Amino acid sequence: MGVIHKLKPEVLSFIIENKKNNPSLSCRSLTLLIFEKLKIKVSKSSINAIFKENNLSMPIGRRRTKKKRKFNMPTLPVIEGTTAITLVPVQVEPAQGQLIQPSAAEKEAQEQARKLQEEEKIVQELARVKALEEDRLRDLERLSQEAAENKSKQEEARKLEEEKAVREAELRAEKEKWIRLAEEEQKSKQPVNEEAVPSKIELAVPEIPPEDRLCSGTILLKALDCLIGGSKEINAAISRETGSNPDDSLSLTEGLIFKSLSGAEYTQELNKYYEKIRQIGNIRSEIVKIIADTFIEARGVKINFPDGDPIYLDGQFHTSWPTPRIPYDFASTVNDLKDNLNKYFFLEQRIILFSAPGYDIFPKDFFSLLLNILQDNQPSSLTLFRNTLEEFKEISLNPGNKFSLVFGLWPWQFTSSRKVRKIGEFSLRQVDGIDRDLYLGEIEINLLQPSLNQGLTLKGCAIKTDLKEKIRLVVLNTDVRELSLEKLAALYLKHWPNFEEAFQDFSRKIELFSYSGNEQKFLSGEQFEIYAQGSGLELEEVFSKYVEMLDLYLRWHFLPPEYTEKDLNFTRECFYGLPVKLITGQDKVRVKVLFSQDYQFQKDLEYLICRLNERQIKSANGQLFWFESAFK
Repeated sequence: MGVIHKLKPEVLSFIIENKKNNPSLSCRSLTLLIFEKLKIKVSKSSINAIFKENNLSMPIGRRRTKKKRKFNMPTLPVIEGTTAITLVPVQVEPAQGQLIQPSAAEKEAQEQARKLQEEEKIVQELARVKALEEDRLRDLERLSQEAAENKSKQEEARKLEEEKAVREAELRAEKEKWIRLAEEEQKSKQPVNEEAVPSKIELAVPEIPPEDRLCSGTILLKALDCLIGGSKEINAAISRETGSNPDDSLSLTEGLIFKSLSGAEYTQELNKYYEKIRQIGNIRSEIVKIIADTFIEARGVKINFPDGDPIYLDGQFHTSWPTPRIPYDFASTVNDLKDNLNKYFFLEQRIILFSAPGYDIFPKDFFSLLLNILQDNQPSSLTLFRNTLEEFKEISLNPGNKFSLVFGLWPWQFTSSRKVRKIGEFSLRQVDGIDRDLYLGEIEINLLQPSLNQGLTLKGCAIKTDLKEKIRLVVLNTDVRELSLEKLAALYLKHWPNFEEAFQDFSRKIELFSYSGNEQKFLSGEQFEIYAQGSGLELEEVFSKYVEMLDLYLRWHFLPPEYTEKDLNFTRECFYGLPVKLITGQDKVRVKVLFSQDYQFQKDLEYLICRLNERQIKSANGQLFWFESAFK
């Protein structure tokens, strides 16, 4: 018998009651029902263990279906005109010693009954043969489907291997190019003396074009700093005290903050700047307060409508939730959340949610959000709430502001609550912003919410990575304004570029939160030492503590769960010491993290890159950071 782990009494009662009320209810059906009603994911094995423990398991073997009873049609009266005449046999008493001979009518009736019985046997035999044929067709269909899936997996594996080989070849070619350029540069600087030319030239950093730069993995923490706005707020406070332009001193402020991570000595310019701000009397305490406020998290936002129930969104805008009890992993810093709310509700940019929640039935709260948007029912205010569910910030909205929504819909979601009205031809399109070609097709879908007894229609684009495969994802849009398939796909995929991997991570975090129950596993102020030590630290130590807090925040929200128990020394060795190549474009900076063939943390680095790209981090000058990885 399985072991039931940490299920609340109300969940146990819900399972037992539903099973008793509906004995034919399967473990899988009950799993989906629990998630739909209670927003908790319980495994089929746990439910099966509860069934066995409470003697609710169904008998072993295939369920016997109730056979339909066969019966003969009654003999109907003979109809002539409007008069119905029923043929009734005449009872004749036989003479003594005389055999009773059936009449012609009786012989005809007996013959008719015999024929009916023979016809019934034929019909039953045909039904049996048809049932066997249907079973055989189902088996063939299943085998065919399994063969197609196996073939698709083999083809996908082959393509991945080919892509990997191409990628490695490109990286080798790029590396050889830089080595060749470095050798040519070195030769041009040395006198032409064949005897003095060594057989092998060692050069640590090749010269690179002006638009490209080399730096270290510290850029990962600097990007996180741009996301939460710590250096920007610290620099603004210093500029207010010195009366200088914040744009002129931001690079110097960042240099002071991240000096502890690089271990370099102060330059003359940095030393002069540091001594200048040390002379400001209250600057240290003000910076400590800014840092403490920077890491305050919001678990989510409540959208308040004048009519109807509020809608809850998590701080990272994955999806909507029926209650504010959102997994802690989806919290965001207040500064980051406010920036997004300003874009979505004041600058009227489209809200981009990762996915509609749920599996079988379209959720009521998300459907209500769609209805409010489509019916132009604008929210009156927004309320931010902490990890402790305490509401702490109210934001009033202008009724004239409009907002729209873009979200993802998976092919297996809400099969009983949706209907595809139209789907166009797929064609290969270039999706800007992610440097990738995808097959896109126009799609129109009807969505139904049974409990509200309402439906709506949305248009969007369906996405395939290969023309022969099934649809991977559908991106839907509530905005009636025309938007090309390429722009709609780019709008969503720039925010959620690795959508299938992102869904696995999203589901895993929900499952972990469901199993943890009431455990308070969120990043609180007590875990930051600066809260207790801030008043007694020197300014240089305050900056050093801020870097440690950035590292802790990155380990908590952007790396796999096991990194929460690590420290700065570990992540410095794993990531911050890696060489990084910056490739500057018109509106994007490609941050290419380089690693060797024997690098042990490639999988965790890829996970970190996925999470960073999902947050749409921008530098101080407004350029988007786009993280990649490559062999050096």
